[in-house]
Amino acid sequence: MEKSLTELIENYETFNKDELTQIVGKLLLTIENMQLQINSMQKMIFGSKRESTPKQENIAEGTQCSLFNDAKGKLDEELEKKIDDNIEELTVYRKKKSKTKHAGIKKGNLKDVELEIQDIDITDDQDCPICHGELKEVSKKVVRQEIKYIPSKLQIVNYIQHVYKCTKCGGNDSENTGFAFVKSKVPKPLLTHSFASPSLATEIIYQKYYLGVPLYRQEKMWDDKGLVLPRNMMANWNIKISEYYLEPLYELMLKRLKAKSELLHCDESTIQCNKEPSKKASSKSYMWVLASGALEKQKGIIYKYSPSRSAETAKEFLEGYKGILVTDGYTSYDSIEGITHSECWAHARRYFYESIPLDEHKKMITSCYGYEGLQYCNRLFKIEEEIANFSVEEKQKERLERSKPILDEFFAWVKTTLETKTVINDKLKKALVYANNQQKELSEFLKDGRIPLTNSLVERAIRPFAVHRKNWLFADSVAGAKASGILYSLIESAKLNNLNIEKYINYLLEQLPQLEILQEQDIEKYLPWSKELPPEILNYQGEYKEMKIEEEK
Repeated sequence: MEKSLTELIENYETFNKDELTQIVGKLLLTIENMQLQINSMQKMIFGSKRESTPKQENIAEGTQCSLFNDAKGKLDEELEKKIDDNIEELTVYRKKKSKTKHAGIKKGNLKDVELEIQDIDITDDQDCPICHGELKEVSKKVVRQEIKYIPSKLQIVNYIQHVYKCTKCGGNDSENTGFAFVKSKVPKPLLTHSFASPSLATEIIYQKYYLGVPLYRQEKMWDDKGLVLPRNMMANWNIKISEYYLEPLYELMLKRLKAKSELLHCDESTIQCNKEPSKKASSKSYMWVLASGALEKQKGIIYKYSPSRSAETAKEFLEGYKGILVTDGYTSYDSIEGITHSECWAHARRYFYESIPLDEHKKMITSCYGYEGLQYCNRLFKIEEEIANFSVEEKQKERLERSKPILDEFFAWVKTTLETKTVINDKLKKALVYANNQQKELSEFLKDGRIPLTNSLVERAIRPFAVHRKNWLFADSVAGAKASGILYSLIESAKLNNLNIEKYINYLLEQLPQLEILQEQDIEKYLPWSKELPPEILNYQGEYKEMKIEEEK
């Protein structure tokens, strides 16, 4: 049984030189791993979120990090030759948009914007300031342009139903002895015994699930407008609307994506559900996210709430799917049968990046094994950047010619390092073991040009949910968590298909309540990628331009 650090310090005089050397070695390794953890936490809190590789002028002697118990404490000469003096910076996170957005009204929206003319003229009695002669207008021009904001307003709508009575039925000369009445057809309400209208419910949904405004803030906003709208009432509306109208559409979306998609991305994120049965309020539940691949014709994103992150949940979520699935290294996906499973290289790269220690100036130490592993990953990403606009067939050809040799060399290096070196850096060991265990899944991208190198697409799809979660913190009930999954699915899918979010949600809430039964053949046309959606709910494309006022000739 190993002695504690306190016992070792108290009894250090009883140890011989060799024992003290071993103890000091262990303590130094412990300090180094703890320092790596501290560096990682500091980078997480204060550092840049970009996993970029710095340029190096040269590799100075003495920067070798003690990652292995090598006798000489230096890397092999072969490794030193592999590290270039100048390394190009590689960013794995999203690219910055090179095109700057210009402020103003979108070109496509100009026709919908009301134009108000403020015609400023001189007074009738004004004359020439020099000779007091009569003035004659010779021209006019636009001197400036402003955009006026008109605040939204509430309106009470009373639905009046007209009742008509037949003038013949029930009379002496009529065969029908009873009276006949005809009523005008009134649109069905969104929710019975409620003052909720499609437009009011749309605004609540838009504010929470698109803008991330929690219901308690909306409660104050509506109060300022003169409407008492308790947060529990708004939450109940969201749940009922999702259950009655949107869930069938959501289920059809999931069914179509699994049936017609050749490639899907999958990931999961945490959510707190206060009233999940047999779980503490503070315990973790999960929001599973499924996104269509970048090349798919039907573009959609599905959020599914589950109290569990188990393999059974993954199987149920992806039941019936037989295509390519891109994920991270979570083991639950390995149990899914009938799929081609590819995994994310951004995760593999991140493990090597986090294993690299920092020097006294908080700069990355480049002469270590973690950095070499990072460079293998960077070379793969560089190739992907260069072939980004190639066709699927050209991508596969380039990958086999250029990426495969790098991949073979990388996995051979990983295996050799694990077998011949004593790895003492915990984070490096994690990176090496991950790459070694996931070799098959990490190599799948060589076989098909459609498979991306990373799972970033679905991670970007999760981001709105993760950002909003910081505002509303938790779901109070299971029904509320499920409703959130349904509403996020529709909104994020609408964004993906370039729909106007407010107009699309309002369109659904106006049309779906009028259907007798929400059958697949009836609601197919309401899917976010449907070609039958009215053109007015599409987002306009085009540059931002000023409104032009034609001058009179």
